[in-house]
Amino acid sequence: MPTEKRRSTPDTTEEVSPTPAGRSAWWLSGGAIVAVGAVVAAVVFHFAGDDEVTPDAGRVAELEASAGERDLEQVEELVHHTRAAHEELLPLVESLDEVVPTDGSETGRDDPGPDELEGWLETAEEAGGHFDDVPSGETDYNIAHAGLANSVDLLGSSVAAYANALEAEDDGLREDMAELAGDLRTQAVQSWSVAATQLDVLSIDAGHGHVHLYLPAAPGSGALEPDPAEDGDGAVEGGGHDH
Repeated sequence: MPTEKRRSTPDTTEEVSPTPAGRSAWWLSGGAIVAVGAVVAAVVFHFAGDDEVTPDAGRVAELEASAGERDLEQVEELVHHTRAAHEELLPLVESLDEVVPTDGSETGRDDPGPDELEGWLETAEEAGGHFDDVPSGETDYNIAHAGLANSVDLLGSSVAAYANALEAEDDGLREDMAELAGDLRTQAVQSWSVAATQLDVLSIDAGHGHVHLYLPAAPGSGALEPDPAEDGDGAVEGGGHDH
């Protein structure tokens, strides 16, 4: 019997071409997908004849109801997490407004110490955690979620810019960094106001009524303002089960 030659270990930096076995595995996986698709089609559709396919109305309604329930639950979760993040961020935004006033005036308070600055950063990080690992949903929901998450990131960047301003030895650089911190704070509040408005619409559509979770914004800052309705106005009895 001929002795089988030992193959040397391939250089991992070189590209390795797919083997026939790999192609067979691919076709096997493709066959499995086709089989699963056939099962799904059999559940959702009735095959009435050689050329006629009609949907199973009952099954379609069941799937739509399930998707609708999932969407409502996602909105409830987002409102819940936004409310928690909003409570955490309020004192942070108020503190930033004190050290970098929106009107550009001189601050009336002492510079925060390292511990206070670290607390601000931790607050932004914890608030951002409310929007981590969230599954994708309908487009309107994704817009609200992304806007809220990005707003928290901007607030964290504002705190970091202000911390750098305090460490700057050059007066000009310190002034520029403080101005940047104020601009980032304003952008964060503007972005949050758009997302909060979208969340308000989602909450109404979900049957929970109005929910106004806006951050404090200076007049003329460009941030959207809540409508005059009270929180909960327009709620539908039995519309979801808010936290």
